[in-house]
Amino acid sequence: MSSITTYGYNKIQDYLVANVTYLELQDDQGNAIKRYTTSNGLTITNSKATQTITYEVVATGDAAFLNKTVAQSVLFDVATNGSSIATETFSPFTFESAEDELTVKHNIQVPQL
Repeated sequence: MSSITTYGYNKIQDYLVANVTYLELQDDQGNAIKRYTTSNGLTITNSKATQTITYEVVATGDAAFLNKTVAQSVLFDVATNGSSIATETFSPFTFESAEDELTVKHNIQVPQL
């Protein structure tokens, strides 16, 4: 059995950054609230030094979120439907007013150590 080189891991990270470009915020039942991409608020950063890719969104209490509770973020490689790439749960947050704001950072590590 052979080992993947640093170059190989970097190529895997590059592939994920280029192709896993959707982050969906969901309630605690797994129901979609809103799916983000880089054109509507998703920021993707790739730190090869720490082998970590960070997906970040800032959700506000607009009509999509008002009176809804967000409990997890899910990464996808397609704009609608599709199979999840990774899911991260967190303490539920309920949007009670238009002024409410939630920053979600979803981190994945390649390789997972």
